[in-house]
Amino acid sequence: MPIADSALNRNCRVFDERTTLQQVLDQVGVTEEVYVVVRLASGQYAAVPLSELKETLDGLQRLQDKTLMLNAALGDLLAPLAADAVEQASVKTWQAESLRRGVPGGRLVVLADGQVVGLLMPPRRETVRSSPPLQAKGFALSAGDEMQPEAEPAKKINVQIRDRDGNPHDPETKPIQVSRIYELVFDVADELSITSLVSEAFFKYKFKSGEQEVTITIRLASEDFDILTGPQEITVPRTGGSNRARFDIRPKAEGPGVINALFFKAGNFIQVLTLKFTVVGEDGKLFSEARLGRAMDVAFAVQPRSVSLTILYTGSAFQLIMTGAVGATAVLPITREYLAHKIAEVRQVLQDEVIYMRDSNRALVYQAGIDIPPQANELALRRLADVGYGLFYDVFYGPDADAQANHLGDKLREMARGEETLKIQIFSQHFMLPWGLLYMADEDEYDPDSINPELFLGLRHIIEHIPLQPSMHVTDNKIDSRAGLVVGVNVNTDIDEQMGAPLVAEQLSYWEAYQRSGVRVVQRETADELKDALRNTQPTTDQILYFYCHAVSKDLAEGGPDASVLVLSGHERLTLKELKRFASTRKILPGEPLVYINACESAELSPLFYDGFVPYFMAKGARGVIGTECETPALFAIEWSRHFFDRFLAGEPLGRIFLDLRRKFYYEHNNLLGLLYALYVDGDTRIVPAVCHLSPLAL
Repeated sequence: MPIADSALNRNCRVFDERTTLQQVLDQVGVTEEVYVVVRLASGQYAAVPLSELKETLDGLQRLQDKTLMLNAALGDLLAPLAADAVEQASVKTWQAESLRRGVPGGRLVVLADGQVVGLLMPPRRETVRSSPPLQAKGFALSAGDEMQPEAEPAKKINVQIRDRDGNPHDPETKPIQVSRIYELVFDVADELSITSLVSEAFFKYKFKSGEQEVTITIRLASEDFDILTGPQEITVPRTGGSNRARFDIRPKAEGPGVINALFFKAGNFIQVLTLKFTVVGEDGKLFSEARLGRAMDVAFAVQPRSVSLTILYTGSAFQLIMTGAVGATAVLPITREYLAHKIAEVRQVLQDEVIYMRDSNRALVYQAGIDIPPQANELALRRLADVGYGLFYDVFYGPDADAQANHLGDKLREMARGEETLKIQIFSQHFMLPWGLLYMADEDEYDPDSINPELFLGLRHIIEHIPLQPSMHVTDNKIDSRAGLVVGVNVNTDIDEQMGAPLVAEQLSYWEAYQRSGVRVVQRETADELKDALRNTQPTTDQILYFYCHAVSKDLAEGGPDASVLVLSGHERLTLKELKRFASTRKILPGEPLVYINACESAELSPLFYDGFVPYFMAKGARGVIGTECETPALFAIEWSRHFFDRFLAGEPLGRIFLDLRRKFYYEHNNLLGLLYALYVDGDTRIVPAVCHLSPLAL
């Protein structure tokens, strides 16, 4: 006997899996009793009350999350509820009831000749929710390919110090002793230990579906302590606490002492926890701690790196920690002022001897077009190699560099000259080095008359430079375009008059074409429009914040980073100081934008520009910044950005795009200017799903 008709609830509507929730609401209206049924590509079905979908939607707090859910396809929303349907004539009612109890949500889809005729429902006394994806009102959307439940309560990172007998030692009340060995212990637990030295170091990792544990590597680095134990791993389970990572440490001398605890997943730097002790003999605070880097939950998304360089400023020098295929630590005896001076020299050469290079007819070679004559290219190669080799030498082999600094330079050069394309990750707070320009020749082989372009670090390898911040808001590397990508285009229209060519007009036409293909483009031209957007009084949902304008930086005597300025239409200037005052970082940008500053003609850029604007935008909630090492010829800036956006909007990752474009422009056009662009963002960042697979101008 088939399933009885009287057992079926027929008040259901069947939708295609590509239908969005917004389309369902538009069709069905406010009816609460309707059940939404979706046939998935797998051939299975999913069913849920429309009222439950609306309840989940109403429970979302952020406008961005509501928009994402409304525009999500039903197939994505209901995939966790997928189950086989049954033919009404093939089983008896009691058999179907047994099958129903094994279906997520307890609702069995019933077919007649392949068509949905109703649902076999739970008895009224049996209350069943559609867990897990629709259960919690705190439901959050990930910026990736799937929707995930809200993160579980954050675990705590415990840090304890013990004496040789294993007894807890409180450095806030009793200073540690010089030359004695102590044990520094780390673990992750649901609750903070009463003997933990730190109070607010959270482990907010988001476990993937089916993932039961995650492994984190901890490495200690210090110039004030002997670290007698190598890197240790902790394994953190989904429920409960981790094992303990134990390190033997020994203070070298009296006075203040610092230990940096660095956390990694799969070779990716996640964050640094700085522990500051006072060794007996020094007055002052006995212990303090500080954190820099990404939130621990970013470990959910990170991909392996070939080599990671973490660079911390000690107050008088830089401490460099290399991890990956090799592990080593060194102190680079360089002050911030000396570093800024050397980088300024490099940028000045770029400006004077490449960007403004003239041919025999006094014409500006790199301003005139994209294709560079062979003779000019050879001259540019020599000049860039000279400054790139000099900067590499000054950093790792300068007169005050010790054997360990030399060793790190040797290792980096050895890896860079190998056959493998490296993914190089740099984390630093005050070390804005133009890494792509470093020329990795050996001292014995450097020949200014025979330059090998493959020895420029940025022409062979993927380089990402992520500035260390106390709070880094973005914890993933995917820009979610399911609700429609939003791009803010901020331009200086005066450039067209200055250049005597419709350069800005052509870019605006380019973005208009993308808007016709579904991208939402918000155009801004004035300083007030930009300031209002960054003030975020009305939520600014830009996911890409693109600038094609002038940019000027000031040296310390002229006001430093706060005096750096963006110049928009009408010669309107907006300084970093004004942005901090009138568009403060207390209100973050909900779109978590990628900021792209394409600074063209008449710009004056120095390390101080990015040392100011990068921290500002990241504190505003940006995922990172793309910028140039110095002013860039207008024609090249436009051509580079067009190729870049064609590929980025097609879903390709940033790091691969940058490497491919640098090589394309050099080997097809003799043009090295791709080395001027730098990534201050995770190189795996991409748009999901892709919004267009071809340039809109070709459609």
